[in-house]
Amino acid sequence: MKLALLPIADWLIWLEAWAGQHPLLGAAAFILLTILATVAMVPGWISMMLGGLIFGLTMGLVYAMLGIVGGATAAFLVGRTLARPWVEQRIAGNANLLALDDTLDEQAFTIVALTRVALVLPFNFLNYAYGATRVNTEPYVAGTAVGMLPIAGFYVYLGTLANDMSQILDEGANIGSNVWWAAAVAFVAIVAVVLTVRRALNRALRRQVRESNSL
Repeated sequence: MKLALLPIADWLIWLEAWAGQHPLLGAAAFILLTILATVAMVPGWISMMLGGLIFGLTMGLVYAMLGIVGGATAAFLVGRTLARPWVEQRIAGNANLLALDDTLDEQAFTIVALTRVALVLPFNFLNYAYGATRVNTEPYVAGTAVGMLPIAGFYVYLGTLANDMSQILDEGANIGSNVWWAAAVAFVAIVAVVLTVRRALNRALRRQVRESNSL
């Protein structure tokens, strides 16, 4: 089903027109709605492309990053508190996340940033999943910001090329299939994640062996 046929399309088209007429209020509303949409697990490319369409490349990227990172942080905190039992149940059998949790104490910022670029797990799900890990808030926020910057820049730029919101909703979901270099970047990031996690796990294992021998 095309997103343009869903009820949300009318609201987004209205927001596009209203924000264009009220730049400051529109920016604040856009950031707030992006935060709420991220917490509600709405696909992030919609917000990022909308930012490019309404505010242009530079300010669109700034506002999109504020909204995306703010929403990711809010979801992280919800996953760590109110929704923790649900999140723990969802990730209990996920070998990737269990392995990541064992390494987050040593290279939290690097691993969070790489998993954002690599897309080893869906962005919205990963926001909540990180809440059930041992990562601290500061490296999580910083890693998310750095990892999402190139992705946000890509989608915001595409938003500047659209004629209107309807075009984004019609074609945005299919953009990824036509961008081979994005897949190449994701592949390189996945390899980096695997190597980083493997090194961290090996160090943790050697440390445990040394501690056991010292007893």
